[in-house]
Formats: sequence, structure tokens, C-alpha cells
Amino acid sequence: MTDDGHELIRQVRQRLESLRRAGVEAMPRPSVRAAAVVTVRPPIAPPPAPVPEPSPLPVMEPEPVALPVPEPPVLVPESVSEASVVVPVPVSAVGSLFDEPGFETPPVPASERLGVLETAAAEVARCKRCPHLAVTRTQTVYGTGSPNARLMFIGEAPGADEDRLGQPFVGRAGQLLTDMITKGMGLRREDVYIANILKCRPPDNRTPTPEEAANCSSYLERQIAVVRPEFLCLLGKTAAMGILGVDPMSSLGRLRGRWHRHSGIKTLVTYHPSYLLRNPAAKKDAWEDLQLLMKEMGLAIPGRKRGASE
Repeated sequence: MTDDGHELIRQVRQRLESLRRAGVEAMPRPSVRAAAVVTVRPPIAPPPAPVPEPSPLPVMEPEPVALPVPEPPVLVPESVSEASVVVPVPVSAVGSLFDEPGFETPPVPASERLGVLETAAAEVARCKRCPHLAVTRTQTVYGTGSPNARLMFIGEAPGADEDRLGQPFVGRAGQLLTDMITKGMGLRREDVYIANILKCRPPDNRTPTPEEAANCSSYLERQIAVVRPEFLCLLGKTAAMGILGVDPMSSLGRLRGRWHRHSGIKTLVTYHPSYLLRNPAAKKDAWEDLQLLMKEMGLAIPGRKRGASE
């Protein structure tokens, strides 16, 4: 199969997964877009009555009269008793499968977003959707940062340090992410919002299962809907699978370096900081991704490669 074919399959899977997370179980059959064939039975007319000869009338110059432009008539052939007539049908507002619908909920006022997020975090703290994670966690790890951030980073799951402190990205990988934000992008960590696919630490820091990610998806989607960032930066394949619905066999290298969309938000995929710690050579690629993100955000790129490239 060609790359275009793989890309089409990926987009279909991504869109269907997005619809599933939004609670859509079935899609309505779209109405006919061009024309519908309507069967018309012409009425049986009685025999015409004889018409008397008219009397000659004097010729008069008619006054000019503005006549309305008639609608085009629907013609019925006289030679058949039942005819198929093409009648134009208006195109309904049925979007393409690949159109992102945006958010179904109205925006939360900026002054109320912090309170809404705190309430949601308290709800997550009581969550037992994954009983095996609920009994092994120290605490849930919801999210941190500005509730009005333009940019949201989404990682995989809490580690040991995050589970202990209740904040995302506070270990070694978190320090690298902080450097990417501050030294690389010239922002403050508190200017962005940071969250994870999973709100509980998986035992031994293993990769979250698809079922665990699905159980947490509504919490993450709620965070995104409340903050409404202009940009999402997905850190690693687990985040790309959870947000974009990509195939687990997809290469991260084929996902990064270009823009995706989630709920109408421009979305970029790059390497997880923990991967960069294990593979320092990939920091160059991550820095290129950050520059792409900064350019789209209208941020100045430092003259010397810093942050992710150091």
C-alpha cells in the first residue's frame, strides 16, 4: 500500500476514534447532495371543452409591466402516465468524516476555568475506573499550569516522583521538559498547561494499556475543553495514540514534523522527554519540532540552539 493509502487509513481511524471518545456510536446517513429522483404521477385531465371563436378586439399598445421571474417549471413528459422527474434537493449541512467538529460544550469564562479544573481534579481523585491502579497509586496526578494557556503539553502517565508529589513532569524527564519550555521556547513553565493521558501511575512505570487510556480519556478531554489551548504538543507515541487515535504500529518519526488536528486544535507530535534522556541524539529532532511549534505560535527562535538541543 502507498504512503497516501496509509495516511488515509490513519485519518479515518483517527476521526472514528475521536467520534467514539465524544460518545458517537453511529453516524447518520447523509442526505442526497446533488439531486433526488422523485416519481410524479400527472393528474388525469378531463376532455377539453369546446372553445368558442373569440370576437376580434381592437389593437392597443400595452403598458409596460414588470413581470416576476418565474421559478423553472418541473416538466412532466406527456407521453407516459408515470415519469421520473429530477428535482433538485438542497444539500444538508452534513460535514465530511474528516471535518473536526470543535467543542460541543460552550467555553468556560477565563475567570472560572481554574475553579472548574480544581473541581474536576477532585472528581479524578475519587476515580476507581481502573481498580488495579486505584489501589496501587499514592494519589492521582491531574494537571498543572495556566488554565488560559495557549499551549498544552500532554505526556504518557505519572512516574514515581509524580505519584509522590501529585504533579506531572517533576522527575528527570520533567526537568528536561522544563528546559525545553524555558530555555528552548523562552516561556515560563507556568505559562503552559501540562497533563498526561493517564492520571494514575501504572505499576513499575509500564506503558498504559488501551483500556486504561480509554477510562481516563473523558478526564483529559474535559481538561482540553476547559483550557481550550490554541496548540497541543503530544509527547510520545502513547499521547499520540490517545489523542489522535493513531495505529500502535505507526512510527513516531512519521507522525512528527507536521501538523495534525484534534477538536480543531493544531496538534504537533514529538518525542517524550524520557525517550530523549535515553537517546540524546534525538534531541536534535525534538528541537526541530519545537522550532516548528514556535514559528506557528509567533515566538522568536533563539539564535543559538538551546533547551532540547543541549
